[in-house]
Amino acid sequence: MLPNERTTRDEVAAVPGVVEGLIVAPDRECARPLVDFLRAEGVNVQVVNAVELGFEEALLHRPNVVIIDERISKAGGVDLCERLKANSRTHFLPVILFAHGKQSDLLRLDALAAGADALFAPATSKEERRARLWALLRSQAIFRKLDGKREAQGNAICNKRRWVRGLVHDIQNSLGAIQANFEYIAQLPDTRDKKSREEFEECVQDTRATFREMVRNLRTVLEFERFEAGDVALKEGKVLLSDICQSVASSLERAASASGKEIVVESTSYSLPVHADANYLKEAVTNLANFVLRQTENQKCFLLATSDGGTARLQVHGDKHLIRAAARDSIFDPYAGHLKEKPARAAHRVGLALAKVIVEVHHGSIWVEDTPLAGSAFVIEFPSHWSSRGQRSSE
Repeated sequence: MLPNERTTRDEVAAVPGVVEGLIVAPDRECARPLVDFLRAEGVNVQVVNAVELGFEEALLHRPNVVIIDERISKAGGVDLCERLKANSRTHFLPVILFAHGKQSDLLRLDALAAGADALFAPATSKEERRARLWALLRSQAIFRKLDGKREAQGNAICNKRRWVRGLVHDIQNSLGAIQANFEYIAQLPDTRDKKSREEFEECVQDTRATFREMVRNLRTVLEFERFEAGDVALKEGKVLLSDICQSVASSLERAASASGKEIVVESTSYSLPVHADANYLKEAVTNLANFVLRQTENQKCFLLATSDGGTARLQVHGDKHLIRAAARDSIFDPYAGHLKEKPARAAHRVGLALAKVIVEVHHGSIWVEDTPLAGSAFVIEFPSHWSSRGQRSSE
């Protein structure tokens, strides 16, 4: 008996005390020596007599070990071994080839190339077979445990994502209710003096701006999580980047004016259309423009859409603020900031990360570069799927 054999059997079994083996042999008579060997080791045995049946059985039930008789096919069982090792559901199963005749160098090399874990022959001693078998079972058991742990961690992450999504929705609904009550109070008649009324109106404006910022930050976090989870369906169509610039400028003009800043859409020649979801593309450019407007050095945010050959290009930049070279590598990483960052700043990082995800899901690229006599610019490029006439060649 091997050292700690009983403990080893308990460790490698999917069910306590049960180790499953699969034998693939042309008939029962050929399989008998292998069946006797496994049963002597306390392994439950299933026998099939065809390569296809062996592959299906391994795929469905994933036994602890597979032994293939070389006479099962003209390839000496190497073909089945190769299929098992190439499949994501069976690649970790220990596969042993059993050669009845003298092992040829060609068969051994073919078996190794196919990924066989061991090669037995009549000349292989019983002790060596047992040692190799239990070594393979221990290795396979370790892989199963690690694979199960990864699967459990993946499920936990999915559950946490669903929890975060539900939490964000609840916070959004609560903010909406608070904002509605606040607007109701703001519309009530007031008999206070003029100065108090002005202070009250200023407070109302500041509070409304705070509500808008909070709601937008929550929406940004939620959208980024949806893209990360793959829960987004794009509604793609013909989109002009110049139209996106105008739409972004219109939506941000009021907020920019309130903070004493300006958003400028620079005139450009004809811009090549791209195939994209206009709403998500606007979301990406809006996040970039908001980042530029938040920088205290900038007084203006410029949007410029151009075309060069078959590429559509869009620039978003300020008039002064420069992004340090050291910060550019991590600027689109939502987790690069310090853990003690303010929530609002963390949400701003997620906004840039969301912009990058949206650009990349549309097969585009985004980076940061300096502009002459101005600040750093976010540059987006998309390969155009449309001809210069605005139609795809297939249309």
